[in-house]
Amino acid sequence: MFDIGMVEMMLIAIVGLVVLGPQEMKLAVKSVSRLIKKSRALATDISNQLEAEIEVKDKAQKK
Repeated sequence: MFDIGMVEMMLIAIVGLVVLGPQEMKLAVKSVSRLIKKSRALATDISNQLEAEIEVKDKAQKK
């Protein structure tokens, strides 16, 4: 998705740990993971709605 490799992810984690500390880092990771989960669900929902609309339009054009 973002084309981030393992080395870059480790560097981000180390910098985050140094800047935020262990307790705040846990909270930050949980918040980011929730945000990603919600974003994926929203993207899937939008994609499904668009596909449904395209199917309806295709069926209407065939008639």
